[in-house]
Amino acid sequence: MDKLTQQETLRLITLDSRKSDRGNLVFWENAKLFPSGIQRCFWISDVPTNVSRGSHAHWQESQVLVAIHGEIKVMVHRPGQEVHTFVLDESDTGLFIPPLHWVETQFGEKAVLLVLSDQAYSEDDYIRNIKDFESIQEGNH
Repeated sequence: MDKLTQQETLRLITLDSRKSDRGNLVFWENAKLFPSGIQRCFWISDVPTNVSRGSHAHWQESQVLVAIHGEIKVMVHRPGQEVHTFVLDESDTGLFIPPLHWVETQFGEKAVLLVLSDQAYSEDDYIRNIKDFESIQEGNH
């Protein structure tokens, strides 16, 4: 596979925040990461313990995952590569996930996951079968 560009690198990012004795304000103003802005946002909550979510990849969509409450374990990998595991448990830390990364999540008790996306929803952008995903060669879509 071709080497990923810096913008396409799976990585943790720190979200802008203002902390005071009155609480924490965390916000998104990242035109560099999502030049067209956030096109879709959703959150997932009330996931039973030991239930996995995600289990898919995207052809074009990039996402930032943020645990806005509790702890969420995120397992991510590219076709044929090793799995990277991240634990999200701070509301001002996000995980940037570029296209063609398989994602699975496990939720801690009462955890809430916020997902910010650079694309509108399109079922055609999803890769839902792990065998199809693992057979992907860079540039083939």
